[in-house]
Parts: sequence; structure tokens; C-alpha cells
Amino acid sequence: MRIQFRTYLFALALSTLSSLHAQQLPLAVRGVMDLRNYNFKADGPVELRGEYEFYWNQMLNPAIEGDTGEMIYTTVPDSWFKLRKEYPEIERYGFATYRLMVLLPDKVDEVTFKIEDVYSASGYFINGTAIDYLGFPGVNKFQTVIKYGRPLVTGSVTSQEVELLIRVANFDNRLSGIVGGIMVGLPEQMQEQRQKDLFRGHFLIGAFLIIGIYFLGLYLIRSEQYRLYFSIICFLMAVRVVMILDLPILHAINLNGLTTARLDYLNIYFFAPFFAAMIRSLFPIEFPKLIYRLILWISLVFIAIVVVSPISLFSYTIPWFFGFFIAESMVFVYVILLAWIRGRSHAPSFTLGMMILFVGTLNDMLNEIDVIDTAYIVQYTMFIYLLVYAYIFADKSNLLQKKTEKLAEEVSQVKNNLEDLVEERTTELHSMSKQLERQKKKLETTNRNLVEAMNARNRLFAIIGHDVRAPIGYTRQALEMIIENPDITDDERNELLKMIASSSEVTYNLLDNLLVWGRTQTGKLKAMPVRFKLKELIDESLELVNVGLKDKKLKVEVYVSEEHYLDADRDQLYIVIRNLLNNAMKFTPQNGWIYISSKKQKGEVVISIRDTGIGIPESMIKKILETESHVTTDGTRGEKGSGLGLKICNEIIQTNNGWIRIESESGTGTTILLGIKAGRKPG
Repeated sequence: MRIQFRTYLFALALSTLSSLHAQQLPLAVRGVMDLRNYNFKADGPVELRGEYEFYWNQMLNPAIEGDTGEMIYTTVPDSWFKLRKEYPEIERYGFATYRLMVLLPDKVDEVTFKIEDVYSASGYFINGTAIDYLGFPGVNKFQTVIKYGRPLVTGSVTSQEVELLIRVANFDNRLSGIVGGIMVGLPEQMQEQRQKDLFRGHFLIGAFLIIGIYFLGLYLIRSEQYRLYFSIICFLMAVRVVMILDLPILHAINLNGLTTARLDYLNIYFFAPFFAAMIRSLFPIEFPKLIYRLILWISLVFIAIVVVSPISLFSYTIPWFFGFFIAESMVFVYVILLAWIRGRSHAPSFTLGMMILFVGTLNDMLNEIDVIDTAYIVQYTMFIYLLVYAYIFADKSNLLQKKTEKLAEEVSQVKNNLEDLVEERTTELHSMSKQLERQKKKLETTNRNLVEAMNARNRLFAIIGHDVRAPIGYTRQALEMIIENPDITDDERNELLKMIASSSEVTYNLLDNLLVWGRTQTGKLKAMPVRFKLKELIDESLELVNVGLKDKKLKVEVYVSEEHYLDADRDQLYIVIRNLLNNAMKFTPQNGWIYISSKKQKGEVVISIRDTGIGIPESMIKKILETESHVTTDGTRGEKGSGLGLKICNEIIQTNNGWIRIESESGTGTTILLGIKAGRKPG
């Protein structure tokens, strides 16, 4: 069993590392990256790797044609200091401009770049327009403001030929120039990839923090030193993930470039003493005391250099530290193997975990000192190492359980002549078993209710975080553009005001739907029937969506009788009609038609809202009204939806003792039929 488990972990580690291997990418040749035959949608983003034009000690001005000087070609990603062998005038510290002409496929009007490790200040231009700055690249140390990050920058393009200009200045760091890669892709692709990175990062951070807090709690209960050191390592790994993935929390703190660099180096250097302390607390006999003290003192020297010295000094310590850490890791392997040979508890498992972690650490070290060009993987190998640790604790619990069972057997043999007592105890246990069974059923019921409540809460948070936040963000952007640009034309101002009005309407409708949906989830949605005229309700609803109808040039024909009255909750029916009209408007292309009619039959008024829109596939019609499913579809102009509209309509109609039916086919439009109890005409 143990061998199978270790084999599984090792296979998991190999699959993780292989999945991170970089794919073969096109190369830039003589300053030109030809992507005209590249399919972004099929193949995804691509790295701008290869030969760039390089202008040493020149800050090219993209606004001035012909503003170029002496040019050479250099490989990106790489440090410009490596050019010194062929060009002695190029120094480690200085400034330069990189230039690359990118030939894009047809119908690409916007691209997004992902910047990786440009030291130590940089500015980015597309076709002469500045799109982003990391710090400020100056022509000397006093003009340069350093900043580190891995941002996404987006720029619009108007032709297939895109000139990418990058100004870089470095007067502090050991590494110079574009050391990391530059990825380019469609904005939605890059944002999706960024979201995946953020999801993985938050998952790993959560795992490290939870495990760290758990082991810290165990240490406070039982003061075993290795638990404390392991919890600190988990916290350091959480910080490491933040640094590697450049998570938003790092920008929220708003650290300057020097502080960010110190934090990055200190985070790496603190691993050495705490790993040594943990291994020695586990195997104190096998770990030589003198070597342990030497490791601590050397680690403190590295940490002190980072704390007190400028970046121009401590950035040179990283290769030396990696050499030291590899030597330290060899000591760890020796100690654990020696413990294995001596038969120490779980030494084989510790060996496996340490080897996996060593592979990840070695990869990141070589990547950090620019020996290899791979992805950072130590956070993943650390997570696998935590799984090994979890196995060790599970196995310890299993051994304890076996000892307990053996002790129970011995006690049973001693008391085999106490039959009456055994019978009494058996009866008590049987009674307790019944009580536990009843409690188990109660807990299962409670658990189901909690799961349903948590699902509803998570769905509510997702809608608020995405669907409510997006239109509010559009409104904020539009208001900022109006405030910051007082000289914009009246047409542009009107377009922005229309955007604000549209976003506000979307937000209002969504919040209204959320309130109703919240009542349905808590069982508090009650109908208060009144008698009202259907035609007046239809007219009010059309008045609310009139702006949207005009914007899409939709024609509406109403065939609703003045004689039709309803006995229902008027406010709730208003929400239903408004949602159905919004859906018809959203999924009907420009210049389409919407037909609204009513007829009376069998004591009911049947309301029909039909559009000439894109229709609904048959496979989705049933899912739309199901409470458990969640289906959203973009409108004909990319309008976003929460997936609540028709579900809320269904809940309201059922609350008012009515029915709803959807008739639709893809490409032929949709008809929504509502049946509500008819009311008598007043008088």
C-alpha cells in the first residue's frame, strides 16, 4: 500500500512537470515576427521570442520618424550584458530600446501583451502610442524609477503591421534587459489565461495557509518544533506564490521597486534556515550539529545583505545563494537517507517528498539565475510535498489505530469471564448506536440544507462579483472619461451618457431580479393579487425598455385587448413582463420584430411574447427553467446575463398560480407563453 501511494505521488509529480513544459513557438527573425498565418483562436497566445532590433544607450522616440541610431540584433528573452562578448561598449548598467515588427493575421484589431521579468524599468509603445510603463526608464540612475511586475497590457491596432517598441533602463539589478518572455494574444485569451493563473494561485495560497495554520495549531497544542517550522515554510510558500504569479494583492500593497525586490529575495533566503531547522527537529541524531549551525549562520549572512545593502549589491548574491542551497539540499538528502538506513519512522516517505521538492527548487533556481528558461514550478512540487506529509500523518494515525485495536483485544482476553458486564456494555453500545444513527440522519439533513445554502450564496456572490460589477465598472469608466476629458465632442459625450444609462438599467434590472430571487430562495416570495388591466402593464413595461428598442431599431407590435384583466400580483407580473421584453430585445438582431398579444380561454388570459431573434436550442429549453441548473447566453451584441431572468419569471408565475411555456428553435425566434387567471372587468 505504501509503495503504491509513493508511486502515485511520483507519477503525479512527473505529470505536473511535463504539463508545464513550454511548447514550440515561432521565432522573430531580423526584427520581424511573422504571425500572418498564425491562428490565435486555435493555437492560443504566442511568445515573441527571437531576434529584436537593439539600440544601445538610445531612447527611441516612436513619434519621430527616422529617429534611430546604430542598431544591432539581440535575442529575446536574454540579458543584454551577454552581448558584451561581441560589442564591448555594451555594459551591464545603462539604457536601451528594443524594437520588433509584428505581422498580425487579418481581422485582429486588439492585442494583449503579457510582460515577464524586464529589469528594471521599462516603457511599452505600439505603433507610436504608449500603452504602459513599469516604473520609468531614464537615461541615468537618478531619472530611473524601478518597478517589477508581470502585467497584461492591451493596445488597439489598425493594420497587420504592428511596431512594438520597448524602452528599458537598468542601473541597479544584476540582470539587464528583457530577461523573461513577452506573450501576445487576443485580449479574451490572455484574460482567460490570467484568470486560470489567479485561480491556481489562490488555490495554492489557500492550501498553504490552511495547512500552515493547521500545523501552527498542532504546535500550540503539542510543542513539537518541526510542526512550527513546517507551518512557517507553508506561509513562506504562500508569499512565494504571490510573488511568482504577481497576484493583485501585491499591487494593492503598492510597494516600490526596491521593496518588492527585497521582499522577493528575503522570501527565497528564509527557506534555507527553516528547512534546516525542520529536518534537524525530525532527525536530530542524523543531522550534525556543527553543519546545522553553519547553515544557519550562512543563511543569516545572506538575509542581512539583502536587508542592509542596495539592490546593486544584493542582486549579485542570488547565484551564490543557489549554490549554497543546493549544497544544503545535499545535506538534507544525506540526513534523510541515513535515517532511512537506520530505520527511522517514515524516512522513505520523507526521502520521496524531499526529492520531489528538490527537483522543483532546482528548476526555479536555475531559471532565476538565467541558466534555463522554464516555468516556475516550486509551488506545485511544494504542494505534492505537503501531500506526502499528509500521508505520513495518516499513516501515523493508522499505526495508532492498530495499537488501539491490539490493546482492546488484550483487554477483551483479560475480561472474557465478565459476561454480564460485556452484555450490559453491549446493550448500552446498541442504544448509543441507535442514537448515533438518528443524529447521523439529522446531520445529513442539516448538511444538505447547508450545501444548498452555500450553493445559493456562492451563486449570489458570483453574480454580484461579475454581472453587477461589470456594468458598474462601465459606468465608472464612462464617468471618468467625461470628467477627465472636458473637451470631448457632444456626440462622444452622448455616447458615454448612453453607456451610463444602459449600464444603470442593466444594474437596476439585475438587482431587482436578485431581490426577487433571494425571496424565492428563502421561501418569502408571496403574491398579493389585485385586479388590473393587462394593456396598461404592457405599456408601462415597453416604456421602460424603449431606449434599448430604439438603439437596436427593433419594431414592436402589440395585440393586447383593452378588455383583458388579470387577478395577480401586479408588481410581480411587471417584473415578469420586463424580463421577457429584455430577453426578446437582447436576443433579437437589429431591425428585428417583437410581437405581444393576448387571448382569453378557459378562465385564463394567455399572454404571448414572440421575437424574431436567434432562438433557443431544444437542449437548453428544459435547463433554463430548472432550479439546479445555471444557463447564461450572450445577446446579439454581446450583452451579458445572470441566468436568473427566466427562472425568476417561472417562480413568480407559479406563485401566482399560473404557467409558463417556451416554444423556440435555433435561428427562428422564440415565443414565451404565460397563463394567468383572468379577472372580471370592473363595473
